[in-house]
Amino acid sequence: MKKENTNAQTMDSFQTWSHKWGRIGTLIALIYMVAVPFIVLGYYGCIPSLGEVFNLSTISILMIYIPVGISEALSYTPILGSSSYLTFITGNIMNLKLPVAVNAMKIAKKEANTPEGEAVASVGVAVSSIMTIVILALAALLSTWISPIFELPAVKTASNYIIPALFGSLALGLFSNTSSGSKVVKNGVMGVLPVLVIVSVLALVVRFTSGSSLFGMVGFLILFMLPIAIISSRIMWKKGIIKVVDKDAPKKEK
Repeated sequence: MKKENTNAQTMDSFQTWSHKWGRIGTLIALIYMVAVPFIVLGYYGCIPSLGEVFNLSTISILMIYIPVGISEALSYTPILGSSSYLTFITGNIMNLKLPVAVNAMKIAKKEANTPEGEAVASVGVAVSSIMTIVILALAALLSTWISPIFELPAVKTASNYIIPALFGSLALGLFSNTSSGSKVVKNGVMGVLPVLVIVSVLALVVRFTSGSSLFGMVGFLILFMLPIAIISSRIMWKKGIIKVVDKDAPKKEK
């Protein structure tokens, strides 16, 4: 008689539905992304040979983006859940879709990896994608009138600080004890410290030995550092340095 696996996790009906149509949508998107260039090149009779496509320049680019793509899938999927399909199809993850999904779950007070949290994240990503298309369409239609605005010195100065401000606000969340669910992680940033130390040491060694930087190895570094961050965080959690407590738990008096 076959024993039932009591540890098997069952998915909610929404999760089952979203995973099914997420896979179908991803397959359709991949077919479109691959087919459109071939159709255009075939129409104009200029399909390149394999030697022209897979040259040294292409391989060097793939060496960067393949590890980055794999590391993004491994690091973002646990947060996004079933909304990952729509997120990866529409792109612009780190600086738009991921913050939108996390903030949507936080506002709705839902936790990640739950049916409710994944539903909220999916709606947030979908609305963000629609708004992006609308804004880009308006910018394209009104480009003649609004292009002089971007040439103003004040606008140019402000635009230089958009990315630092965005990533600064994201990094600030690591130092806070806030959470969208009933639990809160205390001292979670401590798990990142070993990664920062190792990357800093590697950057200094590469700089002084070869005079180059680690910029071209970002994807490989992410893949290498993910296990280190997970292992170090688990060790610190076991030792009580990193704690997961109830959000409403009373603070101990010193």
